[in-house]
Order: sequence, then structure tokens, then C-alpha cells
Amino acid sequence: MVKTTLIGCCKAIGRMPTNGLRPRVQLWFVALTLLFLSPTVFAGPEKPYEVTFEGVPESSLLKEMKALSDTIALKDEPPASLNLLQKRIDRDNHKFLKLLRAHGYYGAEVKGEIDAKAEPLRVVFRVHTGPAYILDSVDFQMANKGGKQIAQVAQAGEIGLVLDSPFNAKAVIDAQKALLRRLTNQGFPFPKVQERKIIVNHLTQSVSVTFSIDPGPQARFGATVFQGLDSVEEDYVRRKIPWQEGDPFHGDLLADLQKRLLGLGLFATVRVVPGPSLDEKGGLPVTVTVTERKHRSVRAGAHYRTDEGLGGTLSWEHRNLLHQGERLTLTGVASGITLSAEGIFRKPDFLRNDQALRLSMRLAEDDTDAYTSRNVVSLASIDRNVTKEITIGAGLGFKISKVTQLGQEESYSLLSLPLYLERDTSDDLLDPSRGGRLALRLSPFYDVSGESDDFARGYGRYRHYFQLLKAPSLALAASVTLGSIVGAETREIPADERFYAGGGGSIRGYAYQSVGPRIGDVPVGGRSLAELSLELRLRISERFGLVGFLDGGNAYTDKLPDLGEKLFWGAGGGFRYYTPIGPLRLDIGFPLDRRPDIDDRLQIYVSIGQAF
Repeated sequence: MVKTTLIGCCKAIGRMPTNGLRPRVQLWFVALTLLFLSPTVFAGPEKPYEVTFEGVPESSLLKEMKALSDTIALKDEPPASLNLLQKRIDRDNHKFLKLLRAHGYYGAEVKGEIDAKAEPLRVVFRVHTGPAYILDSVDFQMANKGGKQIAQVAQAGEIGLVLDSPFNAKAVIDAQKALLRRLTNQGFPFPKVQERKIIVNHLTQSVSVTFSIDPGPQARFGATVFQGLDSVEEDYVRRKIPWQEGDPFHGDLLADLQKRLLGLGLFATVRVVPGPSLDEKGGLPVTVTVTERKHRSVRAGAHYRTDEGLGGTLSWEHRNLLHQGERLTLTGVASGITLSAEGIFRKPDFLRNDQALRLSMRLAEDDTDAYTSRNVVSLASIDRNVTKEITIGAGLGFKISKVTQLGQEESYSLLSLPLYLERDTSDDLLDPSRGGRLALRLSPFYDVSGESDDFARGYGRYRHYFQLLKAPSLALAASVTLGSIVGAETREIPADERFYAGGGGSIRGYAYQSVGPRIGDVPVGGRSLAELSLELRLRISERFGLVGFLDGGNAYTDKLPDLGEKLFWGAGGGFRYYTPIGPLRLDIGFPLDRRPDIDDRLQIYVSIGQAF
């Protein structure tokens, strides 16, 4: 076939007019025509090849080189000739040199070769990086006197550049961004980098960097204008502005305001944009454009637990009841052990911007193996955000209840003063993998009816999350819980205020409230509690995950946990299906200290959200 093509081409060219060309020139003309018009004639069959690298000192650098390589990216499309393959290699050589210089290897050499004798063909990139050049100096040149004062405090280390360390081009680009941000936070809203010089000294194997910057005019905050507000009152959102008109401009405060407004749950989008120029007073106007969300929502949920049966939750919420972010939530719960209705009203910015008023009332009938309780609980409390992570609160509560246990019915009217502290450093509300959560609560109780002695109930729980692997995502979650009641003996404490252990939120594998002091077959609860849990969470894909867990604990008669007394342990595994509203949880728990006449062989839990 090739022979026929060659003869046909020669005949066709032979019939072309020569216009007096000499025979030798004609021969060259024929050869060049064949070369450019029919390159596949000499190419031979396409051949697969392998690619290897030699001399790359760092695995991260090798990964970057492979990601840049055309030779690797097009490996499944082998070229028609060795010459075309060499062109791929040459392109890669050029890319690799640029990459190596960006990492400070300014004396690097790269040579890509083809081993045509190998089967399959073998492409070898031989890399000689040479020494990494050192960042010797970083200088700043400012365009005016005000800028010159800034240059005195903008040291290299403050923008992420470390002198006498290997040069890295990305670090220089990041430093430039940090420098501009630094200037905006010092009152200069329009800084510009006029020039960035990188000077390489091959004699000393070092690099010097010079930034030439025009900081622009210094400014103060001007008027702030809101656009897009409908049902939310402007006075309410204005109280969220973290600056006053006339304050020195600070760029990070714009992002802070955006975060605050989004955190209200009232807006779908928030844009905080500074004006393009200063006003006549030297102030920089700011425009805040918002899009309000729907403020009403209805939610429904369901769960199943072997010990509790099927349960459901239905709630309605209004997040802007009185047009200043007031939130009213009405919730109904029904399951095999609980029937309840609850309303919670929350008023933000109560008396001051960092605290909220919370009013709640709950009517419930709880029918468990331990007791039956019909109760009404009301509570008024104030929450204050001490920091972004810490919330403290205090309240005044009143509970009327009728509790039956072991055939004996008691009525109580309890006045309480709950005090609490919460600290949350976790990275995700629904499915954390890093950080921790601390919850402490102390509630003194006084029975105005005189049916029980005064007592104080303390409870503390700490959960921590460790990310062991990123890909695949593997996290270890740990939880420790302690509780104590002081001031009264067990019989004087209402049965529905005592501590119990066991169940889906406690020791999985044991039935709800089944672990702890018992009289006959009835759990009667205790004055103290100790629980701990470990859970290993593996996310195998975007939607699916697996867990393994170990839970332990007990409730005790004494006011302090007796850690020398036996702990009950449960273990098992579970499945997670991740949804936008949290993971759907299916856990199967097995009691490791099974009591044949009390405990089932396993417990099954189905609900939304992680166990802790």
C-alpha cells in the first residue's frame, strides 16, 4: 500500500511543469513535497509508550510536573511518528523548566529522551534541579509619604515571605495579595502594585524581590446604603455594621458584615461593595445589597429505634416575626415514649447587640419503662455571645409535673435557675470532622409545693473530632459526659430529673434508660452519670459512609460517679447517607454486657444527624 502511494505521488509530481528546474532541484522538490504532504508515509504504526522521571527530589514537585505534562496527558493517543512524540517532549521540557524556576531552581536542566529500543517505547525525563536559590531580600517602594510610613511596618515575614529560605514564586504572589490586603486594612481602599521585580543572582544563587506600590488615597468609612430590604427593618441590620461612619477604612470589616448578615438566616444573598471613589469629605461610601429569603418554613422528620418505636417530628418556623429577626418555632413530637408540643420565641439584640432573649414552653407526656411524667415546662433565659465560639446564659424556669414510678404518683412544682456555657470550635454544624464542642449546665431547683427537697443538677459534655485522613475522609469522634445531682437523696428527686443511661443518644445496644439503678425490673435512675463514646467515621463517597462505634457508661446511686463500678459497653456499626440537611443514620448496636432477662440482642436506630 505504501509502495503504491509513493509511485502514485512520483507520477503525479513527474507530470507537474518543471519550468526549467534542474534535475537535482526537482529531486529536492519531490522529497520536500512527500515530507510535508504525506508525513504518515514515513511514520510507521502508532506505538504506545511509558513515561518515567529521574532526579526529581520531592514527591510534591513530581506530582506537579506530571500534572503539567502533555506527554502523560496524551499517552492514550500515541503520535504517528517519533518526531511528533519528540515535539510533545520538547513542550514538556519548556514547561518543566518554568515550573522548576518557580520553585527556586534557576539552574535546573531538563532533558527528555526516547528509548526506541524499549517495548513499549520509553520516554525518560532526566531532571537536574541544582541548588534551590534563596530569597535574599524583600523591598517595598511606595509612591507617597503615607505609603512610606506603611512600608516601615510591612516586613517580609508579615506577608508570608521568609528570608534565607528557598524562593517560591507562588509565595511571592500570595505575599502581594497579603500586602494589598494589609494596606486596605490600614485605611487605603485602592492600593495597586505598579511593578513587581524579581532579580536573580546566579553568582550568589539568590533572589531579591521588590514591590513598587501605589497605596492610593487614605479614606474613612462614608455612608452605608442598604438595597433590597423588604420585610426586614433597616434599623435592625444597621446594628450589625461593625464600623461607624467616619472610622478609618478597614477592608476586612466588609467581609465581616457580609458574614454577620448571612448568619441571621434572613437573606439568601448579601453583597457588600465599597464605592469606586471617595466622596467630597474623604469618606468611602458602602452599598449593601441583599436578597431576602422566605421567612417561613415547615419541616418534618421521622426516626425509628427498637426501644422507642417509630417517631416523628413536625415543626413550623417564622424567622422574622416582628421584622427584626425574631424567631418563633413550634414543634410537635410523637413516638412510642413521648408526646409533646413546644414553642420557642427568640428575640435577638435584646438590650445589647450580643445577647438574645429566649422564651419557651413545653407540654409533654413521657411514658417510659422507668416512669410516666405529664409535665409543663416554661423558661425565660438570656443568651450572650462572649466570643464567636463561647455562649453563656442564665434563665428562670418553672415546671409543673405529675410523675408516676413503681405505682406511686407524685406532684411537683419546681422553680429553677439554669446557668449554662457552650463552646463550639467544630468545623461543621451537621457533620464535624475537626474541633470540639463543650456544654456545661447547672440548674438549682426549688420545689414550691414542698414535695421534694431542694437540689442542684449539674451536667457536662465534651465532644471532640479528629480528622485522620482527608481522602478518603476518615474522622474519629469522641464524647465524654458527666452528671451529678446534689442536695437531696434519690427518692426525694423527681424521677424525670434523675440520670439514666442507655439508648441511641447514650449507650447504643441497650434500651432507652435501661442502664443504671433498678428496683426489680424497673430502672429508677441515679444521682450521677458517666458516659463515653468513640466513633470512627469513614466517608467512602460523596453520598455514602460507614461508621464503627464503642459506647460505655452507667448511672449511679451516689452523687458522684463511682468509676470503680462496672461500666456497661455497647458496640456496633452503621451506615450514613449524606443529605443537605445532615446525614441519614442507620446504626445497629450490640450490648457487650448483655443481661439475659433485660437486654435484647441488638438495637436498631434510624434518624437524621450524627449520633454526637
